[in-house]
Amino acid sequence: MARHPTFGASLAVDYAGGTSYGDIAQVGDISGPNISRESIEVPADHDQANNYKTFFPGIADGGEVTFALNLDPSNGTHVGASGTGLLGSLEDTDACNLHAWRFTAGDLCGGTAIWTFDGFVTGFNTEMGAVQGSMTAELTIKISGKPTLAVT
Repeated sequence: MARHPTFGASLAVDYAGGTSYGDIAQVGDISGPNISRESIEVPADHDQANNYKTFFPGIADGGEVTFALNLDPSNGTHVGASGTGLLGSLEDTDACNLHAWRFTAGDLCGGTAIWTFDGFVTGFNTEMGAVQGSMTAELTIKISGKPTLAVT
């Protein structure tokens, strides 16, 4: 069984379209993409021989990517000008402004796995309640279209 450590993974974004990615600072655990496909039920009829429902595959959904980070409000990758930074991405309401994202796993013992996808921030949840903790955030990116996985 192959073992692929993920320490050293990174998440990067290009707000201009996918040619010049910038790493997001202080990213913790990353989850996703959680790709799924709809199932469409074929209406039942009296001619069905085995009395079971039948289905066919529907449209696929690229899902979401969620990640945690140690939030630093003075860091431009976290809180940038309008349309940039993670919070700026969430506040951007221009439907044409999908951002290009790149999630790179750590060294895979012979290669690097890279997910690329277009999407936008849909969740920016901060946590500042722990007396002995640090300021953190949990973010959600909604993927638009098909995410691509490549190994280099």
